[in-house]
Amino acid sequence: MKNARKVLILLTLSFSILTISSLSSQVFANEVTTNSSAVTQGEIISTVNYNMLRNSSVKLFNANSNVQIQSGGNLITISSSGVVSSKNTLGTAVVHHINPNGDYVKYIININAS
Repeated sequence: MKNARKVLILLTLSFSILTISSLSSQVFANEVTTNSSAVTQGEIISTVNYNMLRNSSVKLFNANSNVQIQSGGNLITISSSGVVSSKNTLGTAVVHHINPNGDYVKYIININAS
């Protein structure tokens, strides 16, 4: 009887310790903050994933389009004619192509070696 009581107490304590540890891990979750200067005003229309070789160029946008590099400015350049040129560095760049209403298409451009 005493052994059964000890086992029951031990199981109860171990269960409560597991429950407390799982709750405490959820309490400390933080929201990811974004840079407010990089956030556009409109709604996202769609997302385009584009793979590109390093040291290459491709025309992705119309001339004089409203295009903003959100991240990866060290990986690509965009000319006024809409040509995206990748540099020698590998990585991922994010570009927003904004229409006159303020809505945008998000381009995720992956720069690959081959």
